Amino acid sequence: MKDFPIRFVLTDEAITPSAGLALVGYLLHQTKLDKRVNALRLPTVRRDVHISHSDVIRSMIGLLATGKTDFDHIEAYRQDDIFSTSMGIRHVPSSPTLRQRLDQL
Repeated sequence: MKDFPIRFVLTDEAITPSAGLALVGYLLHQTKLDKRVNALRLPTVRRDVHISHSDVIRSMIGLLATGKTDFDHIEAYRQDDIFSTSMGIRHVPSSPTLRQRLDQL
């Protein structure tokens, strides 16, 4: 049997839960979810809304993928380029927008 190819070393580096987000974002892209979600018309949301429905859905899925379940946790990711790029999010919503839009969807 071969040796395990990964070696663990104790360091002072911070471990972040962002490593798997690129895979999650890629898999979401493969589902064509954006097209289906953005086609939804909600009477309480303007058509020219700045933050798309898919950005809202992808943001919540990203939160869940990192082990966060509270809407307010999105605030830590609003300026995080790795989060938005990995998840394919154009505009990360604020916590009130995330909560309200998910309630409407």
